[in-house]
Order: sequence, then structure tokens, then C-alpha cells
Amino acid sequence: MEWELESSGGSCAACGSEFADREEYYSSLYTLDDGFERRDCCVRCWAGPDAAALSFWRARARREPDPPKRFVNDEVMLEFFDRLTEADDPARRRLAFIMAVLLLRKRLLREKGRRRGDAGVFWLLRCPVNDREYEVLDQGLTGEETIELMNQIGRVLNLKVSELPADSPGEEG
Repeated sequence: MEWELESSGGSCAACGSEFADREEYYSSLYTLDDGFERRDCCVRCWAGPDAAALSFWRARARREPDPPKRFVNDEVMLEFFDRLTEADDPARRRLAFIMAVLLLRKRLLREKGRRRGDAGVFWLLRCPVNDREYEVLDQGLTGEETIELMNQIGRVLNLKVSELPADSPGEEG
């Protein structure tokens, strides 16, 4: 036989105060005709279990923020990158380079190699999702400039850049 217990309501049944993250509290379990009822009580209001309590325990509140909603999905980012690589505007080439670094870090692009051309060093990239190959001109940015631009794009696209894998090309110490 399985019993379902509801999780903490997040506030004290006695005084109504919400539990802070990592705050300790007590939970008591009571029997009802159709199941169980859980009552949570902050440490300040806890006077011990009453006679009707079937069981009690001490717990710690855990408040986790909702994960951020992603503004764009991977397909949209790849399409945006695809359009940037076709542009002949220097500002868009710079943005394409930063997007390439982001997509490499997200493992949506893979580096096949590099080649030197008249304009500089080109990254040779492959996208397994759309089975396309790209050449992106290395913009000669320092590691700090790259990270700052990636964070700016991350804010616009609602991406948490610091959580992306860091073992990709473009990392400079």
C-alpha cells in the first residue's frame, strides 16, 4: 500500500510566516478519514507534537528559483547564426564570430580546423544539426572581450552563458 504525502506548503501553519531558504521547521502528520494531512510549523511556534500527531520530523526549507525561460531555442540560434555568416557587414561578422563561440560552447557546432587566409584566420566549423559547414573569421578578440560579448548576447537571448561548457575553442587565458 502506498501513501501520498503532500510536500511542505512553505509556511507555518501556526503563524503563517513563509519559510526562508534553508530555514529549519517541523512537520507533523495527522490521519484523516480519507488519508493524511501534513502541518508545518516554524521553530518559533513549535511546542512539540500534539497528541493527535501520528508522526513528526524536523526539516529544512529549500527554495529554488524557477529555471529561466529560454527566449530562443537552439534551432532559432542556428538560423540566426546561419544568416550572420552570409552577411558581408563587419559588425555582423563580429557577431557571427561570437555566436560561433556560443554555439561551440553549447556543442551545436564542432570545430574541424582552422585555415589562414588573406583576411586572417578562419575557423572551419561543422553543424551536425543541419549538416552544414561554415568558415568564420577569427575576430582577434581577447578572452575578456569574447566573454563580455557572449554575456551581452546571453542577456539578449536569455542564456546563462557562465553555465555553458568552457572547454571549447576561443578560450584564451
